[in-house]
Amino acid sequence: MKYKRIIGFFLVVVVVASLWFISKYKDVYKEEVIFNVSFINVPNSLTLDDSSKQLNVPVEISATGFTLIWEKIFGHRVELGFKENTFSRNDTLYFNPTRSIKNIKRSNTLSYEILSADDLDIPIEFKRFKSKKVPVINKVALDYTLNYLAVKEPYFQIDSVTITGNDVRVNALQELVITRDSKLLIKDSLTTLEIDLKEIDRELDFEPPILSLRVEATQMTEGKINIPVRLLNVPVNLQVKLIPDNVQVVYSTAVANFNEIKAQDISVFINYDLIEQLNIAVIPAIEISNDKIISYRINPKQIQVLTIK
Repeated sequence: MKYKRIIGFFLVVVVVASLWFISKYKDVYKEEVIFNVSFINVPNSLTLDDSSKQLNVPVEISATGFTLIWEKIFGHRVELGFKENTFSRNDTLYFNPTRSIKNIKRSNTLSYEILSADDLDIPIEFKRFKSKKVPVINKVALDYTLNYLAVKEPYFQIDSVTITGNDVRVNALQELVITRDSKLLIKDSLTTLEIDLKEIDRELDFEPPILSLRVEATQMTEGKINIPVRLLNVPVNLQVKLIPDNVQVVYSTAVANFNEIKAQDISVFINYDLIEQLNIAVIPAIEISNDKIISYRINPKQIQVLTIK
């Protein structure tokens, strides 16, 4: 019987204590708790010291007693964007909780109200990485279609970029080679490819961050002109015959320039001073005086030179 009374007494005490605890801590209180603030999107150009990777920031909140107990025991973690929540003064970076109070409120879904934070400039210790300018090398493969051909070498808007990041990696980098998994299809007079350098290496910072590759091309066509072969420096006492005495020159040019190509723009000749045998097949020399002719070939490729004494 006495044992039951003792058990009953303890049960009553527990119930009363629980009711008192609930009635006391269900109310809302204003209290200062510690928020553990860390930063995201820290630029690759610098690295934070261990002491600044997480800041302990006193924040006044309005919450129930139960919430306050939880926050006191376990604390609260907040991640803030680095650029938006730091500022520079005399080449030193600072974080001010009061300036960032709105961002702190928006950073998490909270069951209580944040009232205020200390108006204190907290210095952020960091190390800044070195920067280096390196040339840009284009290795993007091109696929020309519809008879398009480049009128000049594909080029970027700049020939070098500034790279910032881990000192060892930056020191080892001598050039920035730009490649692409698939060929760039060229089917117009101007093709532009935007290249996000972050896709190449996310651990480095690039300035500028985006390169623009430009490919200027024109649609090509072919033309054919029969040109007589001229024979130069033939001794007066010799009779020389060329077989054949004319060739067909097949040339390529931009469609827009096709009507500007004339027979007088092309000269085909053989210098007899260079003939070492009486009967020999030689490749004639060709001179082009019109820069709108992009490429050419001749048919036949060789001329038979017959010398009669």
